[in-house]
Amino acid sequence: MIDNPTNLQKNVIGGGQLPLLAELLPTSARSGIDTPGIDSVLLVPVREFVSRDSKQVRAQLVRIGFSLATSHGVSPNPDQEKLLDCMACVVEALHAGSLMIDDIQDADELRRGKAALHMQIGVPRTINAANWLYFWPTDLLRQQTLEPAMELEIYRLFHKTMMRAHQGQALDLGHDMTRTSQAEGFEISVAAIELKTGELTAMCSELGAIVGNAEPSRRRQLTTLGQRFGVALQMFNDIGEVFSKIKSDQALRPLLRPSWVWAVAARELSSEEFATFQSMMGGLCATGALVDQMVKRATELAVVEFETCMDEINSLVKTDAHKLAQSSLQELAQKVMCAYA
Repeated sequence: MIDNPTNLQKNVIGGGQLPLLAELLPTSARSGIDTPGIDSVLLVPVREFVSRDSKQVRAQLVRIGFSLATSHGVSPNPDQEKLLDCMACVVEALHAGSLMIDDIQDADELRRGKAALHMQIGVPRTINAANWLYFWPTDLLRQQTLEPAMELEIYRLFHKTMMRAHQGQALDLGHDMTRTSQAEGFEISVAAIELKTGELTAMCSELGAIVGNAEPSRRRQLTTLGQRFGVALQMFNDIGEVFSKIKSDQALRPLLRPSWVWAVAARELSSEEFATFQSMMGGLCATGALVDQMVKRATELAVVEFETCMDEINSLVKTDAHKLAQSSLQELAQKVMCAYA
């Protein structure tokens, strides 16, 4: 998408493209040391999982952040290119690990068109693989021989993001929205979205800004832009989840967890309507005009959020390189909206 799209998809295997993350994963659990059995139970399933088709949204946000890092816009030099590849792998590894854990927590059986990893190798091994993906990026960063100040800065950003993302997931897992007051429903749902998704996408664009040596004020702008894009991304993900469940002919699990649809309902419905909405969402078949109305309204507001995000990027666009980043972000937004809603 940005500068050199082949950096996101490099090797071709069996007619399909191998994502950069799968390419850069180590071939041995310990560099230069053959440890019998570890690769087959850890790296093989991890590589298969990260090789599945994905939109590579977060990796693209890293490069968009770099493209917008300066007022004049520049192409990455070879060292920056290598570092951008590294940063893209860092964020995609974190995301892949979180998906493995999410599938266990949500009891989901499918991921990216195939069986969820825990359905293939079991829950204990999947948890271990996901945790390994959380820690491996720091080792990848260590291998880049960065300036100590930049390395420390990236480590601190990485740590902050991981802490906040887990706080967001705690909100997501810890609140039954059918038992949450309407007054708290909006704040809890929005906070969960901002923390569990917005923080990671904020890190993506900020990493690009760091590699591009952005001025502090521009870096803050790009960090905010990344967070807003991630929030809009999660809004559409939430809408798509609710929509797929209410339109399914199969028995449904109750829709209890915080989401953008819950946030909109908490903000816009009367107390009586909200109580009805809670009852419907807590049932096994969340169908009816009220739920359909909230899904529609949530979609309208999510579109507005995406449009606002794009308006903000316009203030940063000054050069042809910036226009390319702007176009790429617009295309990415359209893909997200089509995929999830």
